[in-house]
Amino acid sequence: MNTKDLLFAFFEAENKRDWVTYRKFLSLDVVWVLHSKQMKTIRGIDNYLAAIMAAYDGSNSTFVCESLYQSSDGARIVTILKNNLGERSCDVFEFSSGLIVKEYEFILD
Repeated sequence: MNTKDLLFAFFEAENKRDWVTYRKFLSLDVVWVLHSKQMKTIRGIDNYLAAIMAAYDGSNSTFVCESLYQSSDGARIVTILKNNLGERSCDVFEFSSGLIVKEYEFILD
């Protein structure tokens, strides 16, 4: 499976709240840098999962990928995501050995 297909499967698992499958796409030492009202860096798979699960706690929000740009080697993918409330983010994913090793997320709305 190429990184674009991996990323769409990752998104599907997130929208379904299938955290067991979701975890399979992440490197053990994944880093998530979130730029929202403040910048926050989350390190490690367990902290990443705890943060994403907390973000969705009590929410049925889902999202779609509006646009996607991929490096020629597939190691970096940039997306514009839009949730069902109309809020957007720009997310940059870096892959190594078929796993997400870094995510930079910029909340736009």
